[in-house]
Amino acid sequence: MAFIKHVGKSKATGQRLVVVFMQLPDEPDNALVVYSDSLPDRYHQSLMDAVESPEGQSANQLYEVLSRKVFWHGTQMLQTLHQESLMTKVATSNIIMTPTSNASIGLNELLEQMANESDEITAPTNTEPQKSQTDINVEESKQDENKQIAQNLLIQAQLLEQDAEAKRQQAYKYDPSLKPKQPTINTTDDSASKKRGRPKKETTA
Repeated sequence: MAFIKHVGKSKATGQRLVVVFMQLPDEPDNALVVYSDSLPDRYHQSLMDAVESPEGQSANQLYEVLSRKVFWHGTQMLQTLHQESLMTKVATSNIIMTPTSNASIGLNELLEQMANESDEITAPTNTEPQKSQTDINVEESKQDENKQIAQNLLIQAQLLEQDAEAKRQQAYKYDPSLKPKQPTINTTDDSASKKRGRPKKETTA
């Protein structure tokens, strides 16, 4: 039986979904998902191919892969899903992960287990005076984790900036007077005009 990461369903409605962000940086109790059955056909197959690809199944977070893959029209998958409002914020407690047809676990429970495992791995050990290879591996793993968190934050910042700009443009449509006016540049050379006076009167001998 195939084991597929990143897929699940809504606890409230039973709708199938794909988890793009398991947690939001500033809202750890919320995730970003795509309701796969609601996607247009031209997007659905490409998204599921990305999820089931070797890259998708080896990634801890699906957004890492979607930021590198493109849809049929050549646009980045993550960017397209955001721009077309196909991602939805859902509480982790309302998401059931279904890696197989017979296995399921709440996303909030899964995240808790992952956090506990991470705490156990990174627990300090004072039994050896020098760093062991295990300690070195843990430090490298922690660095990779920090890089993923940083990338997550940067992507979230970009998405928020795009949302803010879209809302600004929408506001300007309702009230154009709110739109900042472009500064006017005075092209007149004041110094030249000041020097320019009445011509001298010609004198006759």
